[in-house]
Order: sequence, then structure tokens, then C-alpha cells
Amino acid sequence: MKYFQILLGVLMISCAAVSFAQENIVPVEINGDEVQYSVTGNKVSAIGHVVVKRLGVTLSSDRMEFDRTQNVGIAQGHVVLERDGARLTGDKMIYNFATMKGEFIDAKITSKPFYGSGKEISKEDDKHIVLKDGYITTCDLDHPHFKLRAPRVDIYQGDKAVARNMTVVLGKVPIFYLPRYTQDLRHQKPMFTITPGYYKGWGSFALSQWRHYWNDRVNTVVHVDYRSKRGFGEGADLNYQNERFGNGFMKAYYTQERLSDEKFFFDFNSSNNKAVIERERYKGEWRHKWDIDDHTKAVWQYYKLSDAEFVKDFFPREYEEDVNPATYFLLSKGFETAGTLSLRSDVRVNRFNAAVNRLPEINYLLPGNKILDSGFYWKSNTTFSNLAKLEASPSAHRYETMRFDADNEISYPFKVKFIELRPFVGGQETFYSKTLEKTDNNTLRGVFKTGADVSTRFFRVYDAQTNWLNLDIHRLRHVVTPSVAYFYTHDPSLESSKLVQFDGIDSVVRGHGITFGLENKLQTKRSNKSEDLLRFLVSSDFYLKEDSHKGGFNNVTTKTDFIPNRWMTLYAESTYDTIEEHLSVANFDVYFHDPQQSRWSMGFGKRYDRAVDDQITSQLNYRINQKWYGEVYQRWDVDRGINKEQQYAIVRDLHEWEGRISFNHKDNDGDAVWVIFTLKEFPDLAINFGTGFNRSKAGANR
Repeated sequence: MKYFQILLGVLMISCAAVSFAQENIVPVEINGDEVQYSVTGNKVSAIGHVVVKRLGVTLSSDRMEFDRTQNVGIAQGHVVLERDGARLTGDKMIYNFATMKGEFIDAKITSKPFYGSGKEISKEDDKHIVLKDGYITTCDLDHPHFKLRAPRVDIYQGDKAVARNMTVVLGKVPIFYLPRYTQDLRHQKPMFTITPGYYKGWGSFALSQWRHYWNDRVNTVVHVDYRSKRGFGEGADLNYQNERFGNGFMKAYYTQERLSDEKFFFDFNSSNNKAVIERERYKGEWRHKWDIDDHTKAVWQYYKLSDAEFVKDFFPREYEEDVNPATYFLLSKGFETAGTLSLRSDVRVNRFNAAVNRLPEINYLLPGNKILDSGFYWKSNTTFSNLAKLEASPSAHRYETMRFDADNEISYPFKVKFIELRPFVGGQETFYSKTLEKTDNNTLRGVFKTGADVSTRFFRVYDAQTNWLNLDIHRLRHVVTPSVAYFYTHDPSLESSKLVQFDGIDSVVRGHGITFGLENKLQTKRSNKSEDLLRFLVSSDFYLKEDSHKGGFNNVTTKTDFIPNRWMTLYAESTYDTIEEHLSVANFDVYFHDPQQSRWSMGFGKRYDRAVDDQITSQLNYRINQKWYGEVYQRWDVDRGINKEQQYAIVRDLHEWEGRISFNHKDNDGDAVWVIFTLKEFPDLAINFGTGFNRSKAGANR
């Protein structure tokens, strides 16, 4: 019995020792053509199509020896390590499956859109790869067209790549050096960009951006620019995000402008290379959006400029988007069944602009809510405004008033067989503390409104089946929706001519008429979904004698959307003035593209505005082969009988780059030739040489 207890104790100690040893062994799945296990050395040898898997890591090779005690594998011959889209390849690798670290000798890395190679590549942890004495590039060729060469590159998958003492090599020629370069892998924007070129208003220019990502929520962009006709300019952008308080950006730009006639950086032929005018010019802006909760939102914007022409002169694309940016604050609170309450404040900060200050404006909007079970619906829009209308400097004229406006409407929608009706009655009461005449101060203006909407819908289904011209028609449904809307607005108790015109509330006039509308739709079934092939809408106002306008039909407007198949679309709109008996506006765009190989596309556009101009635009894109394609754009001024703008471009696929050479001519604006190189994997990065900006053209599709 005593010997049995001793033997049992020895067995328990042995089992504990085995258990301890097993705890240090990482479970690894090893597969191969031949797999041998050595009990004495606690090793596994595999030969032929070896595949090892561990925690999402797959290691394949021709042969491998795995030490189960050390959890280390030595792989040789066509070694490939894959994880999370990253791929390391080489002839030999030592990998620790417990620490998930390893080293390659003379290896390559693929982590799209990046490719790299180095004398030594080590995997420091799950997401960290170090490349030594090698390069990274976006070119997947064995001998890349360009590369970023460095003694050490740290790649943090899904985060960033950091290169120290980096040299940019084009072919075999080094062209640029940076002591440190960080590429953010979460965004398709580089750390540094420079855009040289020539522009009529700037002369020769070089615009640079230095981008830095401090963390996931904050990044900055520093601008250092030079324009030969205007001098140096500097600026900085701050973009930020906060989970609790929202996100936004701040931007500032400053230049000690030195206007000169130098067209180029070194213009020795200039008649006067000295600055003729020198002045400070700047802008500062801040925009923030805060979603306080699911129903409450706040937005504010601040925009300060040194002068009215600054944005137009230095940021022409921003100027096209918004000629006069406002400074305001808006807070809105939505209620599920009780409308929306908002607080707005507008203030003028640029004295050279005319503006309306709202300090503040409070609005409560109640959409059509049903009144108990009566069948009646009540709609209300109530606004209190403390207003001041300011004229542009040097004028000091200022018009002020406190205004309280209540616009209410009660309606009773119902249906008689197939006809839907909605009669309504309402009134608008507006209090003004001040008007244009002091005798009318502290007055209440009243407006009575009434009317009715009538509509119905008819449809018919046609059993049509065809794929002619790739139409993909599976039955057709024709839907006709006629509508009639009668409206009457009584004379306001205080004429609008006696009020300062702050906005549309102050311009109410007598109205009496009928709006006729007719909508036609042609629909079909595609992939079990209803799609509109054609939508045509025509409408017109018929003013009765009591209306402030001339009685009879006024403008007739039409809108057309025609999308019969995947390779053709047409959009058109028009306005016909029945009083003057002429066409006021007529616009259309029609697009075609190759439905099979996408080798070509073309677009035609018409822009007619009787009060402005009459233009025809066209663009043709054609892919000559896999490497080349061309573009032609024309804009014809019909009234003057001249080609207002023409542009020709030839584009070459340079594997990882796309190169474009363009010629542009504009009437009264001269000629421009420029070259644009765009890195395919980083469409936000473009190196531009030229005089123009690449814009989408009306009447063209690509």
C-alpha cells in the first residue's frame, strides 16, 4: 500500500509536469504532403504544400520545421504569410506562433494599395510590420516605376506607414528627399502635396499642403503657397471630431499680397519686377455641427474676410459654390408629434456685404396634425424675429423691426370615389414694431387665405415584353395624375410697399388663381422592382381678375425625366411665358454611353435663358485602347455665333498613374495648356501643371 501511494504521487507529479508543458504549447494546425512528429525533440516536420494556420494567420511554404516547445516554425521555399489582407512572401521565414512575431529575409510585402520589398521584413505584432533597407510603392510591377526608398519603414496595418530618411525614386533616379514621411492608410490623401502651374490671375504658382493626422479625431493641413503675381500666402486648416460634442473645421489664410506683373517665378522680361501694390488680405472660418441627441441639432458658422474679392481671387472654386457665406447659429429641436422648434441667429461680420441680422429668430413649425378624431388637420408656422437690415459699407443705413408672424391653416381632406379633395382656410397675422412710415409703427397686418386641392389617378397596364436595344421591358404601366389647386389670398391689411423687405414674409400680395397640373408616368418591372422609364409633368397658373398679376394663364412649365435603358438618359425643363408669348427658359441634357465595353460616352446639353444667354454644350469621351483615351468638350454661344469654350484632352494609363494633357480655349480668357498626373490608388492626390481647374462640364457625362 505504501509503495502504491508513492507510485500514485509520482504519477500525479508527472501528469502535472506534462500539463504544465502542454500549457506552453500553442495549438497549431499543420498540413502537408508528408508530416512527421518527433516525440524526443517535440518537433513537427512537414514537406510539400505545407499550410499552417493560427488565429487568422496562414503560413504556407514548401517545407517547415515546427518546434512545439518554443512555438517557433522555420519555413523555407516559396514562403507566404497572410493576414487581414496583408501578404508577405520570401524564401525563408522564422515565425513565433505564440508571440505572432517573425522575420523574412529578402522578402516582399503586399498590403493594398501598397507594395514593398526589403532585405529584411519583420512582423512585430498583429498589426505592425517593419521593412528594412527597402521601399514601398503603389506600383505592383517587379520593377516599379516609382518607389519610396528608406532604411526603415514601419507599416501599421489599417493605420499608417512611417518612413525615415525617405527618398522618392523615379525609375532609378532619386528626385526628392524627406527626413520623415507618414502616410495615413485610412484616407486616400498624402502627407505632402505640391501643385505647380500657371493661372492668368496668379501667374506661375506653386501651392503646397502639409497634412498631419494627430489621432483618429484631429488632423491639420498647413498651406504654404507662392503666386508670381501676388506673392506668398500661408494658411492652416484644423479638422476635428468629438463623439460627444460633434465635429467641424477651422480654416485661416493670410497673405501680404504684392501685386506685380511677373508672369513667371523668374520673369526677366517683365517691364517692372517690383511690387506695385502691397496690402494685407485674409480669411478665417469656423463651422461646427453637433447632434445633441436624436431630435436636437446645432450648427454654427463664422466667416470673416478682409475684402469682398478675397475668395474670388484666391479660392475661385469656393467662390462658385457660395458667393457670400453667412455667419449664423442654428439650434433645432424636433418633437415626434408636435413639430419642430428652432432658434436662429444671423449676424453680419463683413461690413462690405449687405445683410439681414436676426438677433434672434425663433420659429415653431407644426405640420398638418389631425385634430382629435374630427377629420380636420391643423398646420401652423409661428416666427418671432428681431431684425436689422444693413446696407453695404460705406453706407450706414440700418432698418430695424421686431416682427411676430403666425401663419395658420385648417384643412379637411376627404375622398369622393376616385377623387381626392383637400379644402383649406387660413390666415396670416404679422406684428411689426417698425415700418417705413412711423405712423404705421406697432401695427398688425392681417392676410386671409383659402383654397382647395383636387387630384386623382388613373392607370393602365400593357402586357409588353421586349429587350430590344437592351430596354428590359416587363409589362408597362401608364399612370396619369391630373391635379387642380385653387388659391385665394386677400389684400394684406398693410401693403408690402410700406414694409422693409427682410424676406418673403414681408412681400405678401393679393393672389387669386388656379394651378393646373398633369403628371404622366411610364413604368416597368425590373428585378421585381418598379422603375420609372418616363416622367413628364406640365403645370400652369391661371390668374383670375382679382389677382395682382394680369389675368389669364401665366407661365407654363414642363419637366421631363426619360431613362429608357442603362445607356441613355434625358432630362429637360422649360418655361413658356404666355403673357409675353415667348419661351423664357429651355434646358436639356441627354447622355449616351457604350452599354457593352464602356469604350465611349457622349453628352449634349442646351442652356437657354432669354434674359441671360443661349448655349449648346457637348462632350465626347472615347477609349482608343487599354492605354489611351481622349476627350473633346465644346461650348457654343448661339447668340454671338462663336465657340465660347473648347477643350481637348488626351489621357494615358501609366499603370499606377494616369497622365492627362489638356488644351483649353475660352473666349476673352485666352488659352491654357496643362498636364495632370493622378495616382490611381489616391484620387485625392493630383500633381497639376497648368492654368485651369478640372471641372465637370454641363451636358457631359463620364
